[in-house]
Amino acid sequence: MMGMENIRKKVLWKRINIGLICFMLFAIYLSPSSGESINIVSNPGFESGTTNWVFYTNGAGTFLNDVPGAATPHAGHITITKPGTNVQVYQKNLVLEPNTEYQLDFKAFSENGHDLTVSIKKHSYPYTNYGSRNKVVNLGTSWGSHSITFTTSGFSGTVNDARLMFSMAPYDATGDQYYFDDVILKKVSSVTPPVTPSSILSNPGFESGTTPWIFYTNGAGTFLDDVSGSGSPHAGHITISQPGTNVQLYQKYLTLDPYSVYQLDFKAYSGTGHDLAVSIKQHGYPYNNYGLTNKVVNLGTTWESHSITFTTSGFSGTVNDARLMFSMAPYDASGDQYYFDDVILTKVSSVTLPPATTPTPTLTPTPTPTPTPTPTPTPTPVPPSGNQLVVLDVTHTHTTKVTYVPLLREDISGKTQTKSGQGFSKFNFAPDFPTSSLKTPINYAGGTLYQRIKVNTKPSTYPVRYQICLFQDEITHEQHACSQSSLLTFTGTGTYYASQPMTSMYQYENIDWNRELLVAMTVVKDNNGDPVDNVYPQFVGNWLGSPNLGLYYPMDVRYTAIMVPPGGGAPVWP
Repeated sequence: MMGMENIRKKVLWKRINIGLICFMLFAIYLSPSSGESINIVSNPGFESGTTNWVFYTNGAGTFLNDVPGAATPHAGHITITKPGTNVQVYQKNLVLEPNTEYQLDFKAFSENGHDLTVSIKKHSYPYTNYGSRNKVVNLGTSWGSHSITFTTSGFSGTVNDARLMFSMAPYDATGDQYYFDDVILKKVSSVTPPVTPSSILSNPGFESGTTPWIFYTNGAGTFLDDVSGSGSPHAGHITISQPGTNVQLYQKYLTLDPYSVYQLDFKAYSGTGHDLAVSIKQHGYPYNNYGLTNKVVNLGTTWESHSITFTTSGFSGTVNDARLMFSMAPYDASGDQYYFDDVILTKVSSVTLPPATTPTPTLTPTPTPTPTPTPTPTPTPVPPSGNQLVVLDVTHTHTTKVTYVPLLREDISGKTQTKSGQGFSKFNFAPDFPTSSLKTPINYAGGTLYQRIKVNTKPSTYPVRYQICLFQDEITHEQHACSQSSLLTFTGTGTYYASQPMTSMYQYENIDWNRELLVAMTVVKDNNGDPVDNVYPQFVGNWLGSPNLGLYYPMDVRYTAIMVPPGGGAPVWP
């Protein structure tokens, strides 16, 4: 009997241990290993409906999971019933690690073969590029697999506010059908950020997309970072589809020291060997030469390194408004492809200037000044015209209070309202303001901007400069054009007027005047042109009379802005 009992105990012990071993093996093989990457996108195959995904359009359309996927019961399905300028499906609040390589895989197609772009960005303001910006994906008319690899940038610690965004505009058209399935975003590996020479330029190798570089043409073309660089994953790539007389790639608001030697190094080529010119100038009016004007660079048809040394001039103290500009005109032609990489601008040395000799002035008696009253400016009479467009006509009290103004349409970042008050007041446009081109059928954008302000109350005689800015797509500095604030100034109550060519507006070239604008903003500035504002830290303490906001607010005004096309005469004021 004792022998049988020992046998039963041994069998039981074996069963328990074999079961434990099997459980451990099961856990090991079915659990993801520490080295296996996990998809950070939820509901990747749309099998749970459209949960976690958001569809937005400023046109009209639907977003469902009512079609089969590439090999599954469901897929994401977008129908465009009215095309828009902002059409996107996205997933937000994704977690990303810094300086890390990720791979995005997805399946997609559109019935008309129309393309889309993919971006990874900060979900909220300032919508920082997190590693992939407007990557164009060439869709077919049946299911196709697509893969994009990118390295995160624009942040230093792990973030949980990333947005993965598929944008159908500007490719969408009425009746388009877009299909999505199996969207997988996985971490590939961590990388060591490349070490680049100390440069005053940001994103010199275009590894963080195209920001903060700006491309402008009065012809037509595109600017992407969709090609490999000279030994790196990305480079700047400009395609000229229609040549223009003003075609430039630039970076602005650079800081330069006076009387200093700088060296500009860059790599470039063009597919046809067409040349370009390089300038360093003041970014805003009057666009002073800061030491380098239209230096012609002889480009080849393969990557070559170029170096330019120059000495700063045209200013006496450190400036932070310099623009580095590569100009393709007048060398550009239809079909040209320009490529840029590793753009490095460094200070080499300071220059010792010889002492200036000044003649001894002849003393003359100083006359005693006599005060003269400040006249109320009046407009120059011009024959009136009914061919005009009222941009803004508002009665408003500028105060220290800050509120939020609802936007008539969502901007490209998903924002539905905007901060307003103190130095920066936001307004939706006047009734009947077009939601289409300001160039056709009437060329308001090429005409004249007229402004009138009736100052009803003002708390002091401190001079005020008044300005209007027009935003497009997104409420950021790069997305607006502004009037010249020095043209509309006043110290007391009364009615004041100003006018200027539309093309002389600050950052006029940053707006596509053939497309819809978003919102208008008026700006209250001091006599030096500094915004009278304590909301945004960069302006605190800069304006005359700071910190006493009571010198400027409350101020009650009626402000009117009107666009008149070329040859349209004077405005008819409401």
